[in-house]
Amino acid sequence: MKQWLCKKCGYVHTGDSAPAQCPVCHVQASAFKEKTADGEKRVLRSITTLDIQYAHRFLGYIGEAQYLHGHTGTLTIEVEGEVNNTNGFVVACNDIKRHTWEYLVNFDHAIILQQEDPILPELLKVYEAQGIKGGSTWNISTGPAFENELAKAYPECRLVVVKKVATVENLIEVFYSLLKGTLNIKKLTFKSGDNTATFKVK
Repeated sequence: MKQWLCKKCGYVHTGDSAPAQCPVCHVQASAFKEKTADGEKRVLRSITTLDIQYAHRFLGYIGEAQYLHGHTGTLTIEVEGEVNNTNGFVVACNDIKRHTWEYLVNFDHAIILQQEDPILPELLKVYEAQGIKGGSTWNISTGPAFENELAKAYPECRLVVVKKVATVENLIEVFYSLLKGTLNIKKLTFKSGDNTATFKVK
């Protein structure tokens, strides 16, 4: 199978031909070149962070976290690959952050609740009564709705519904499930409050 290198950001695509568009920096197929076995290979990691502000609670937990409360969480993304000798990056950190944000923006300034949380239907009733359940002119920082086996996003009302309790350990799984097909992620670290979890890709 051939490998194709994005000359702008360093993303490497595996396939018979270059992708129509780079999933990271969105340049067209003409910006890709086929990688060859010639030349020095330097495999390193590009590492960047982004902050996610959200509210959640631990359903069924005995302690303060059973109440709805907020955090600023910091997600660290480590992407591995060969250094692009044209620009010196594996993948430029700004490109990693911009690309990651396209998938994770729905978690920012959102309420994250378990699907069986009794607060969930009551919250939606309040939003309905206020006329903001379907969105508002001020709700502009939204991404595309998504649904997979771990979570579902309702960007129009800044809500993410998860299948498991929204701990850093479980949220990092959700993040990886959304990003794994687009970046060669080797490690994610999510710190929120006093809690930190790491997800390593073998």
